[in-house]
Amino acid sequence: MEVVHLNTSHLPEFQSLYTEFFVELRGEQGWKPDEEEAYRKGAENYFRRGDLVFLALEGAEAAGFIRVSSRGGCFWVEEIYVRPEFRGKGIGRAFVQSAEKEVKKHDSSLYLFVLPQDKDAIAFWKRLGYDVINTIELTKDLRSTTRSFHTVEFLGGGFKIFGWKGEKFTGEERRFMELLEEFYEKGGTKKEFLELVNRALEGWLE
Repeated sequence: MEVVHLNTSHLPEFQSLYTEFFVELRGEQGWKPDEEEAYRKGAENYFRRGDLVFLALEGAEAAGFIRVSSRGGCFWVEEIYVRPEFRGKGIGRAFVQSAEKEVKKHDSSLYLFVLPQDKDAIAFWKRLGYDVINTIELTKDLRSTTRSFHTVEFLGGGFKIFGWKGEKFTGEERRFMELLEEFYEKGGTKKEFLELVNRALEGWLE
């Protein structure tokens, strides 16, 4: 397996991989993907503007990609994707190492967003040492929606995350979210939640 900088000769492979990435992601989310041509144009635009893109090549076949952009004075991993038949071979780790090596020439940090429903992705990034959370993305549906939601918390505050077709929550995690939702629906406050959790942790530590 070889990790290479994207060049013009491999642009069609990147466009195909980029399309596959979003088709898979939208399928897991239960959302309809855009037209393939929109993804192909987007991939070409990112390449033309100078985003950092690495491809993994297994012989003559493209196995995946990582794309890093520079925005707001920081470097961001925008997408990372490995075709299903090539997963579990260390390609994702090789992508991240290649991106980090290149970014270190310009900056000391590499940033990314991970959807909270994507437990596999979160575990992957944590294994590679990514564990600092700087922001929480908020949204408001301006029209009625039939999407399902789960309740989660951050430092005692209740938040919603979209339900996915491909989510992999354990039974304990699902029960925790159900209890949270019931707690907040019945008027539970952030202060009360933190008091409950702190008492439980203190009891466990004694």
